[in-house]
Amino acid sequence: MTYLQYRITAYRYALKTLFKQLNQFALMISTLFYIFLPGLIAAMFFGLGKIVQSDSEHTSSQVMWGCLLLQTLLLNVLKPVILDDAHRMFHHSLIKNKSTIITADIAQLLISHVLLWMSIVLALAMGFDKLMKAPHFVGFVLTQVSMGVTLLYRPQAVVLTLITAFVLLSMTLSNLAYLAWFNAVMLMSCFVKPIRLSYSPTQLTVWSFWILYCVHYSWSLIWRVSASLLVIWAVAIIGAERPELLHWYTPMVALFALLIWASLGIKTTQYISEHRLFWVSLKQFGTLKKAQHVLIFVWYFLSWLTGAILLGMDGFSLVILAQVPVLQWCATNIPQRLAVCWGSLAVTTYLAKALM
Repeated sequence: MTYLQYRITAYRYALKTLFKQLNQFALMISTLFYIFLPGLIAAMFFGLGKIVQSDSEHTSSQVMWGCLLLQTLLLNVLKPVILDDAHRMFHHSLIKNKSTIITADIAQLLISHVLLWMSIVLALAMGFDKLMKAPHFVGFVLTQVSMGVTLLYRPQAVVLTLITAFVLLSMTLSNLAYLAWFNAVMLMSCFVKPIRLSYSPTQLTVWSFWILYCVHYSWSLIWRVSASLLVIWAVAIIGAERPELLHWYTPMVALFALLIWASLGIKTTQYISEHRLFWVSLKQFGTLKKAQHVLIFVWYFLSWLTGAILLGMDGFSLVILAQVPVLQWCATNIPQRLAVCWGSLAVTTYLAKALM
């Protein structure tokens, strides 16, 4: 077996394993979104179309930033599959040429890059003449590639770039200038030394325990915050174009945020179980569990409040907020039933909305 054959085999195996891990999550999403799936795909092409042609260059820049953030979230999930992280050290025993390893990484990145393929499909549909009238879209496609490669080897640079690019949205820049700054910042960020967050409490308490969790497992919070903001951002764009549909999508925002923050209960319960005997010995295990529910509710409430301020939530969104304790209990006590519980609440909410 050659090295490239091994990479293909490892990629397929890791992808199958990942899909098995995401089975329950996929079931939860399909429960609510099977009706909206064609609309969601159309919304992605609509967003890419906004990059090509929009009444405002500022709007195009906002859409580009949102698409690149979504790309980062998706590729970060696939990154262990692309790099074959589980057997990465084994690669160097198969082949000594580092450039071949990097070439294989980039090839699998391009294969996995769904948003890039959507952009290419749109570019081909536009034709050469129309594409030349929108050179910033070509720049956006190239940025998708450069950002994907950077994420593989310098993930911190991508995070710093997204934060800086978000600040740049407040400035009046053309689309090409915005992309030029985006790539320049990303290049400079590659040379920034790794920033490591650390927290050493002088005394371990229930709350310092959870602060330690937020520091050591910050990605589990970052991707949930980013996903919540992305959904709010996408619905805000839909609402601007089709305001008569906004009231159908606002409960979806609250339900999606409820799903991803309730799933945090599964992760935190596993974290608690690793230290259960310690807290039982201090007779604070019950307090620790209560703090867990408070932490998750606060994070969800902040996401819900952001959506309420930007989209104007209705009474059904308040009903969804009241359902948070039910989902939290389900996630921490019967996680295997979380999909059924969340799906039942989602269907019931939309059924009641349709009947009223």
